[in-house]
Amino acid sequence: MRDFCKYVNVFQGCGEIDLPKPEGIAARWFFIKAGCGNTSPAASLPFSAVSVGPFSGGYPTGYTDHMPNSHSRPPRFEGGKGLLGFAHLQQSGTGAIGYYYNYAVVTPRYAASPLRRVPANETAAPGYYAATLEDIFCELTVSGRTALHRYTFGHGGGEIRVDFTNNGVCIPGWERQPVKNLTVRLIDPFTAGAEAEIEGIRIYFAVRADAPLRIEDGMLAAAAPESGVVNLAVSLSPLSAEKAQARAAEPLDFDAARAAARDAWNRALSKIEIETDSDEIKEIFYSNLYHSLVKPADWSGESFLYGDGPFTVDLNTLWDMYKTELPLLFAVYGEEIGEKICETLLRLCETLGFMPNSIGLSDEYKQPNGQARMLGSYALITAYRYGLPMDGKRLLANLKTDLFAPDKRDFTETGRCRSHTFLLDMAEICTLGADLAKELGDSESEALLRPFGRLWKTAYDPATGLLKNDTGYYEGTLYNYSFRQMADMDSRMALAGGKERFAALLDQFFGYGAPETVQPTDPQNYAPVAAGMELGRFEGFNNESDTEAPYSYIYAGRHDRTCEVVRAGMKYMFTTGRGGIPGNNDTGALSSYYVFAALGLFPVAGQDLFLLGSPFVKKATVTLWNGNTLTVTADRADDEHIYVKKAAFNGRQLPDFRISARALLAGGTLAFEMTDRK
Repeated sequence: MRDFCKYVNVFQGCGEIDLPKPEGIAARWFFIKAGCGNTSPAASLPFSAVSVGPFSGGYPTGYTDHMPNSHSRPPRFEGGKGLLGFAHLQQSGTGAIGYYYNYAVVTPRYAASPLRRVPANETAAPGYYAATLEDIFCELTVSGRTALHRYTFGHGGGEIRVDFTNNGVCIPGWERQPVKNLTVRLIDPFTAGAEAEIEGIRIYFAVRADAPLRIEDGMLAAAAPESGVVNLAVSLSPLSAEKAQARAAEPLDFDAARAAARDAWNRALSKIEIETDSDEIKEIFYSNLYHSLVKPADWSGESFLYGDGPFTVDLNTLWDMYKTELPLLFAVYGEEIGEKICETLLRLCETLGFMPNSIGLSDEYKQPNGQARMLGSYALITAYRYGLPMDGKRLLANLKTDLFAPDKRDFTETGRCRSHTFLLDMAEICTLGADLAKELGDSESEALLRPFGRLWKTAYDPATGLLKNDTGYYEGTLYNYSFRQMADMDSRMALAGGKERFAALLDQFFGYGAPETVQPTDPQNYAPVAAGMELGRFEGFNNESDTEAPYSYIYAGRHDRTCEVVRAGMKYMFTTGRGGIPGNNDTGALSSYYVFAALGLFPVAGQDLFLLGSPFVKKATVTLWNGNTLTVTADRADDEHIYVKKAAFNGRQLPDFRISARALLAGGTLAFEMTDRK
């Protein structure tokens, strides 16, 4: 097997943005969110239940010295570059979702060690992290649902401590609810168990070391033996102590686990093999593919809500993930994780009576939907359109259950919502559900859903062709939500005054003919952000609120504009290194966008449809979830030839730059003929 891991920079996106100076159309966009990717260099497996990584207490992953931030560059906290130890479970790319994991902090130390130590010689690869603290060489990897630690002490007198009281980050004012009802006990001289209530659910831990353990000040501790090497296994379970202990009892073979983790990552990354003359693009592509596969976490068999069966968590930003992250997983990794995501969403709805928009190892799923609505149904219909095995009638039944949940009565009873984005979410999913009902021969459900689907027009102002300005909009303004793909784009463009007028509105949104913008950099001053938002400008891939908008040009017959915007975004908004992702990666949402853009594809959520963009790799070979192979070719994939002269699938021309998802997933060759002219 080829070594794809060598192209991955695990640290990509974990720091403050450090992007190329934007030129051309990219210089007209405006960032409204924080300038950091918020990824973590923690060791994990693809869709790993368990991860383990360096812990400084920084926001939001527990790594770096970032303070809580929602705009501009992140503020820093004193001492945050120093590590407190190594923690378990990390978020990936999120912002302020309310809980931040980082449990069971393991600290290697000497008696005179300071509280924080700045790591030296940090290195990481998929499934592995290492650094030196003082003269202690610290290594981390993952095997199944167990994290493995290996600490090599430079001289005698060393020990390790395991603290189960940590919850989240360590920033004053951002403390989470404390760990409750913690118990720690020795099972035998080398094994210990712990359990506690954290974020509203019970978590069970098991720890095994190759040095004798003791309980001291409520923590576990173990002295380093004469060899100076301590191996430690930490397992956890949201279901039972027995499961955690059974995993911890497995052999402590760190090197074998590290090698197996790399093999697992190579198998996952090999599903998309690209050819390009640019080593930089290879690094950016595979680093982003890697970050697209870190989450969600597969806790199948250990649901704390409904018992046995598939159970995936860390679907924490579904309002971002449903656009490109989940379509990528459904299209390519359907058997590995896609089917489990679908079953999780269905069973959650059947258990709770609604479909949460945020699912983690927490009771946060109980919170009302404040970001968007019914995105689980979008995800399910997307998977259904991609051919994943699913009972359409069951899908439709759960869609209706969620539609008539109490928190959505404003829409179902009055046809209004407190935000027009909510209304669009629900109206569109009702149209897609009505179409599904018609296919299934369920005329009653179609008759129920179809009228709700027509309510989308009430959110728009015919005088402007944009959304009305009489409700709030999360993470943006009315402009950022006015150009989403609708089930009936002809009617949407007619409402805006026709195709030419619709394209003109898009031109204004992307800043054609406008002066360059200045990005805000002071996290203490929100005024420049507020002023920038008044421009009504594209967010520039800094946030997912409007990332679909470049592809809406296609419906207006301006594919050239799609090419210009997408290629500028991928060139100036993504790069190598710690500052290489333009905003919160949001559980892989931005990274998966880059992956699709490199292939010249964009999935339209909930529809049997892919839109074509401007590929910038010469060739890609994609092993699809169903075993079929998709080959994508571009005759001239460079910065000069960004426009598509012709596109054909299996020899059939695609003059409207659209292709059915079912056709694409049947496999074949998608060939782009590129040009430097519009």
